[in-house]
This record gives sequence, C-alpha cells and structure tokens, in this order.
Amino acid sequence: MSHNRREVRLLALLAVLALFTHHVAAVKVTVMPGHTECMGETVDAEHFQIPGGPRVDGRVLISGNSHYYVPFVTIRVLSPTGDQLWQQQHVYSETHFNVGARGPGTYKVCFYNPWESRTEAIVDLVYFTLAHLRRGAGGAINIPKGTQEHRSKEVASQDHMEDVRRTILGMSEFMEVIRGSQTYLHRKLERHQQTMESNKRRTLFYTGIEVGALILVGLTQVLVVMGFFKPGKSTKASV
Repeated sequence: MSHNRREVRLLALLAVLALFTHHVAAVKVTVMPGHTECMGETVDAEHFQIPGGPRVDGRVLISGNSHYYVPFVTIRVLSPTGDQLWQQQHVYSETHFNVGARGPGTYKVCFYNPWESRTEAIVDLVYFTLAHLRRGAGGAINIPKGTQEHRSKEVASQDHMEDVRRTILGMSEFMEVIRGSQTYLHRKLERHQQTMESNKRRTLFYTGIEVGALILVGLTQVLVVMGFFKPGKSTKASV
C-alpha cells in the first residue's frame, strides 16, 4: 500500500509540474503601418524528449478601428536560430500556422503591417505554443507484469517515472492546444457579436436619417401645396 500511495503522489506531482511547465501565449498588440512587432515563446529542451514530431502551433485574428480601410499584415514564424519556418502575406481576418519545430530555444512570430494597409492593425495572438500532436511508436507507457507489489516497485523506478513524466508533459501540451482553440472560438464569437452590434447601430443611424429626410420632404410638399391655395390679396380699383 505504501508503494501505491507513493506512486499516486508522484504521479500527481508530475501532473502539476507538467501543467505549469509551459504556457499558452495570448496577447493583443497594435501594429502601425510600416512597423513590425514580434512576440516570442521559449521552449525548453525537455519538450523535445517526448516521442513524436514537435510542432509549433498558433492562431491569429486580425482587426482594425478604421471605417474606411481594412488592415492586413504579413506573418512570419522564426526558429531560435532566426530561420523562417512559415510565412503568409495579406492576412486580413485570421490564420492558423502549424510547422515543425527545430530544437529548444525561443521561437518568434512577427507581424508586419505594410504602408499599403493605411491603418493600424490590431493583432490578436490567441495562442502560440509547442505541442506533440502526433505520438511516436515509442510513446506508450510499458506496464510491467507480475504481482501488485512487483508492479508498484517497477512503476516507481526512475525509468518508468521518466516515461510517465514525458507522457504527462505531452498530454499537457495537447491540452494547451485544446484550450487555445476554445479561446480562439470564443474570441471569434465576440468579434462576430461586435460586428453585428456595429452593423445594427449603423443601420439604425442611417434608417433614422432616411426617416427624417422623408418627413422633411413630406412637410415641404405639404407647405408648398398649401401655398397654392392661399387666398390672394384683394386690390381696390381707383376711381
């Protein structure tokens, strides 16, 4: 029983540590025309010990404040050595990138707002993280055979704990992607609601102007018609 309790405590500790090892970046930044803004995410070497191909994953939403121009940006993802891993130009609304990682270090995502955009771009980096979205063949945990006592001792050994730690770390990465996708859907819904409310306000405003113009034209026509039926002034004939 002592081995089981120790195993449970160790697994719980590993789970908590894995959840706090890596975090999802979520930030908004305003990029002026002709400027570039970059954000980085540091990935530790232990994440590359997980079996499977590590991927840099992220989602971006683009918006603006201008009523006359629609902003667009060029997005680049850079490796820790500065090599370009991914690029997309003329991003007007949203995009999703998922590229292979190249070792530990700080990965950067850069947003360039060209002069042709003519207005500031509000970039919403919903999440930017590393995740092993596909597990390799060696990623499974081997459960030892034998009695309960023998299994507890084997599972509590350093090798098996390392397998458990890597598995929990991979699961925490995958949960970050799920949590980031949920945040992305929530942000997208908020943006649609803001667009609907803005369109509603504009529709009510222009409808009010149209109704006011119709009332003004109607009153003008009534006054003009009434002017035609006013009695003329009588003139006295001189003797």
